[in-house]
Amino acid sequence: MRVIAAFIIVLAVASTNSQRISTIQLDGTQYFISRLNPYAPELNYFLAYQYCRSLGLQLTSFETKEKADTLTQYMKNAGLNKYEFWTSGNKLGTSMLLWMSTGLPFNATFNYLNHESQIDQADPSINAARHLDVSALGKSCVSLSGANLEWTLSDCGAVKDFICEQTRCYYYNYGSIPVSATQG
Repeated sequence: MRVIAAFIIVLAVASTNSQRISTIQLDGTQYFISRLNPYAPELNYFLAYQYCRSLGLQLTSFETKEKADTLTQYMKNAGLNKYEFWTSGNKLGTSMLLWMSTGLPFNATFNYLNHESQIDQADPSINAARHLDVSALGKSCVSLSGANLEWTLSDCGAVKDFICEQTRCYYYNYGSIPVSATQG
């Protein structure tokens, strides 16, 4: 009887210590920063993408300058700028940088990509997102790295921390058309 009681107590304690994720909210968006969660592993780009999806989230995308500035400022203030973090940015299958989570191209009005040897320097007016050096095939995924958390093209197989954000839920009103089984 004591063994059963001890077993029940162990199960109760174990269930109260289950893994929970913690997120932060900035400007109305929830973010999961893997470095702030003790159970989140460092992963390569593809596994980080899958990990975010398993949480009902997506790797972060920066469609606006404000969003990029707010998140990087928070991370600098939190002392996270000594780590590298995956974003959803990549140029897999193309020379154009896209945000994998949204499918949108990089916004040319702001671009925090580290420009060293990655952009065609012949004409600075050329859209940087479309003219990247494609000779470095291993460096196709965008991470935040360095003291200023610049966007850096990195090897997608490298193991890094990552940032997920809440997914956008869209409701599609397709409007059903009433039909019967005899119609065809």
